[in-house]
Amino acid sequence: MDATLADFIAVNRRELLRRCAVKVASRSSSPEAESIPESEPGVALFLDQLREELRPGASKTTEIATGAAKQGHALLLRGLTVGEVVHRYGDICQSVTDLSVEIGVDISAEDFRTLNRCLDDAIAGAVTEYAHGQDVGRSGDAHELRKLTDAALIAFEALQMGVVGVSGRTGAHVHRTLLDIRAILDRSGTEVTTPGCR
Repeated sequence: MDATLADFIAVNRRELLRRCAVKVASRSSSPEAESIPESEPGVALFLDQLREELRPGASKTTEIATGAAKQGHALLLRGLTVGEVVHRYGDICQSVTDLSVEIGVDISAEDFRTLNRCLDDAIAGAVTEYAHGQDVGRSGDAHELRKLTDAALIAFEALQMGVVGVSGRTGAHVHRTLLDIRAILDRSGTEVTTPGCR
């Protein structure tokens, strides 16, 4: 049976939230998944924003990135790793895919492209804010290099998970971060020598 992704989310929202919470619980011994679905306001917000994005009209992906940035910061304050932050967005994609297959709902390729684009925006926003939150109160080129390297690694791990493609915002974040690392190295006059090359 065919359905729009917006309708699918509207009908199955509670089950999608429950599945995401179960996936979180399966990766940790944290009791936070006990209060399903309220345990993850970021997932609920993303699903609501995705439904809005799927409606005809102007794109609202900026709102998705902003909401994800707030969620990334909130999860940092709760002591979660950035990997756990990224996994939560991967959980959404997996839950949508699994449930649609289980109940026999065919979601269009265009709707899945929108889902992936929105996940890409959300992951990039969350990772950027998470890295920024870690940076508060620190300074210096060495710290800046570590922060940028960590941010690039985190975003790269999101790409490796296969939830988002390299040509989206997360891939652009990796590229921008690597350019920032190079600029710091150039500014500091640090000479980087490749082993075996002179």
